[in-house]
Amino acid sequence: MPDGLECKPGWFFKITKNKKNTMSVKYHTFVENKKNYTIDYKFTSKKSGTTEVGASVAVSADIGVKILGSIKAEIQASAKKSWTSEIGIETYGKVKAKSTVKGNYGISKENVYGYKYYRGSACQKSNKQHMTAWAPYREGWVVS
Repeated sequence: MPDGLECKPGWFFKITKNKKNTMSVKYHTFVENKKNYTIDYKFTSKKSGTTEVGASVAVSADIGVKILGSIKAEIQASAKKSWTSEIGIETYGKVKAKSTVKGNYGISKENVYGYKYYRGSACQKSNKQHMTAWAPYREGWVVS
């Protein structure tokens, strides 16, 4: 036991790297302007879906909570266990002549790399498994 501290046995998760965030897209749309002048567009989300905390290897509910806690503590304070996207959220703008605007609506996921491990009563680590983990943290449109 380091420094006389007692270790509580259990599964833990350690973040070692922040990875590129991704989006769990719930609704895709586009507008193509074949005209010789600019036109206006408005996208409205028509579908919803739920994104949950997850990992690239199987994890128990307890480890999922610990992953979420690690992401909240180290990376993104607004990370959630699950997030359901809304219907009816709008964005708008202009489409230049002879061009296309694409819109993706969904939930952004904070992605991290790390490992889960079991810590015994003598503070030893065992059963270490490296993995990518994620948690939803915001939703919205990505227009390109």
